[in-house]
Amino acid sequence: MRMKTWHQLCLAASCLSLPVSAFAQASDETEIIYVTAARVALPADQATSSITLLDADLLEARGASFAADALRAVPGLAVSRSGAPGSLTQIRARGAEANHVLVLIDGVEASNPFTGEADFSHYAFDDLASIEVARGEQSALWGADAIGGVIRLNSRRPQTRFEAGGRIEGGSFDTRRLSLQAGAEFGHHWLSGSVSDYQSDGIDVSGLGGERDGYANTVLAVSGGYQLGEAWRLEGTARRIASESDYDSDTDFDGRLDNVDLRTDGETVLARLALLGDQQWGDVRLSHEAALQLTDDTSRSLSAGTQSSRALGQRLQAHYEMTGHWETGPYQHRLTGLVEHDRDRLKSFSGVGAGSNQTRRLEADALGFDYGLSRGVFDFTASARHDAHSLFADSTTWRIGAGWDFDTLGGRLRANFGEAVKNPGVYELFGFFPGSFNGNPNLVPEESKGWEIAWDQSLLGDAASLSLVYFNSELENEIYTDFGSFPATALNAGTRSDRQGVEMSIAWDIDASWSVFASATLLESEENGVAEIRRPERLASLTLSWAPTDGPLSASVTLDHTGDQTDTDFGIFQPVVLDAYTLVGGQVGWEVREGVEIYARGDNLLDEEYQDVFGYHTPGRGLFLGLRLTHR
Repeated sequence: MRMKTWHQLCLAASCLSLPVSAFAQASDETEIIYVTAARVALPADQATSSITLLDADLLEARGASFAADALRAVPGLAVSRSGAPGSLTQIRARGAEANHVLVLIDGVEASNPFTGEADFSHYAFDDLASIEVARGEQSALWGADAIGGVIRLNSRRPQTRFEAGGRIEGGSFDTRRLSLQAGAEFGHHWLSGSVSDYQSDGIDVSGLGGERDGYANTVLAVSGGYQLGEAWRLEGTARRIASESDYDSDTDFDGRLDNVDLRTDGETVLARLALLGDQQWGDVRLSHEAALQLTDDTSRSLSAGTQSSRALGQRLQAHYEMTGHWETGPYQHRLTGLVEHDRDRLKSFSGVGAGSNQTRRLEADALGFDYGLSRGVFDFTASARHDAHSLFADSTTWRIGAGWDFDTLGGRLRANFGEAVKNPGVYELFGFFPGSFNGNPNLVPEESKGWEIAWDQSLLGDAASLSLVYFNSELENEIYTDFGSFPATALNAGTRSDRQGVEMSIAWDIDASWSVFASATLLESEENGVAEIRRPERLASLTLSWAPTDGPLSASVTLDHTGDQTDTDFGIFQPVVLDAYTLVGGQVGWEVREGVEIYARGDNLLDEEYQDVFGYHTPGRGLFLGLRLTHR
């Protein structure tokens, strides 16, 4: 069956079944629920991993058009954008590589099947309810790609009979932004949909003063749920992301960007269809989830409007997991078992007879479990997973954690130990660009072992919370590109990469109107004693929000600091230091009447000159005016 046919069938099935966000809702609106901690809904006070939840209020206060800019608030996460919005945007967690972070959008793996990495440049959604970030080795729960952590983006679910909203915005760099959402809840059934469009003429990323590199992004999403009797329900989601990105390239190979007419067109479809059920078996409460998930990614490279290459990557994943909850005396138990199958199909085409043309098919199977035990102030978790891959030796990963509440102090001590793996990507294995790069089919998976210890403290009568974390990880067989050979190729490093650091975060509801969220990270990431590129040693973020319940005005301000970091000057193949920078943003809103708000916001208000990637220029001050409508 052709890849396009699979794309159409899975998208149609998801739409017909009224698909749903996989994010679990708490029965008590004040209770925080995590999904990344155990693959199933878990109260935050039972989690042993370091997890940060950016809820709808915090996302709104930050006012970011792109999810990557909202993630600057999370401790341990560094953002690298190759120029203006729409350019390659990478997230590194705790000094790990960008392809070491597993990204889920409504439960669907969003990484490109070719590169094994999620490109955050296209995540300009206006229907997000929350972003959940679990840091540290997570392969025992989530498989390969989760060395540095898991980032889960959850779309909004309707909570009333009918609700709708929209936004229109315009401003600097000839930016235009439009979005519409609508949803309805019918007893146990619900349906929602959204569409968003982002366009910008951008900036000249090369900095040579020539043509501007623009960007366009259109997202269409639908989700829903349908109750099948008392015990079973059908859920699913479908999202299509279409993008056009202009970019500059080093065409004369002198290590500096040139103004050229290059563009990448992309289309990504993420779809999920799941059957879920709950039943009682004696004293054991069982929950079931059987899901089929699709990631379909197509990209085209164009030069002066003529297609130069095309790549298609498709991941089809099926899994079944069952969770049991039971009690024995004062002990509460939770056990989840998982069976999973992945199939990746990939194809690249650069013209008739081109050496880089290839077709690949990869398959993997996995068995896993996650166990949790709670007894009063004590929590214990243990996870293990065995993966069998069609190209590599089998791998087994594990993770254990524990937490202890000190009620008299209002604090909680947590600790975790674990192991994770990352399989080589198809490009690293088989990529081929004549005279430039050859893949290496002899690569072995990367392996990481790490631990963390944390203290979570409640303050000011539970109005504030503080979290301090120390982490330490060791990565072996790290995959890197050897530019010392010609053509370049991918190799496993013979030395070890060491990563350690401290993360701090604090959330404080000052009063009914004012709130603050802040984080800071100190990181040391070295390969054989040499600092690794694009890993800032210092990160800090502050979000201050003023949202009175009895007035028409609201405001917020954000400060995101990225410290000095090393990079590579590919003109001379020597390390360089990128200067530290601080981005200041803010917004002011005026609710003209109920459900109608006019707002003004700004990015990089101090007009900071900075670079995340050497040679790629970034936007200066941006000012935007918008209108937001809501109906409930």
